[in-house]
Amino acid sequence: MPFKKDMDDVFYYGIQQPVRSAGLLCERVDQEAFIGDILDQVKKKIETAAVVIAELSGANPNVYLEVGYAWGNGRPTILLIKDDQELRFDVRGQRCLKYQRIMELEESLKKELKELKSRGFI
Repeated sequence: MPFKKDMDDVFYYGIQQPVRSAGLLCERVDQEAFIGDILDQVKKKIETAAVVIAELSGANPNVYLEVGYAWGNGRPTILLIKDDQELRFDVRGQRCLKYQRIMELEESLKKELKELKSRGFI
C-alpha cells in the first residue's frame, strides 16, 4: 500500500486487524528497522509471505510493481480497492475486494482470509 498518512486507518483497522485475527503476522516495511535498500527489503518480505495484501487505491506505481513481483514469485495475493477508484488495465481481470468504508474492508478481508485458509491457499 502507499505509505501515506491518509492510509493509516485502512492499514490499522481494515487490514491489520483481520490479518491478525486470522493468526497471521501483518507487516509493513516502512514500520520495520532494517539496514539497506527498501526495495530489497520489500522483495524479501514478498518472497517469504504467506499472502500479500495489496491496496490499489490511488494507482500507486510501486504497489502495482510489488503485485507483479508477488505474482512472479507465486505468492497468493489479495487485491483491495476503494469502490470509487478505477483498477488499471493489468489487474482489471483479477478478483478484487472493493470497499467503501473501513468497516466493510475489515469484514470482507476477515471473511476472505478465513476462506482462503480453509481451502489451503494460505
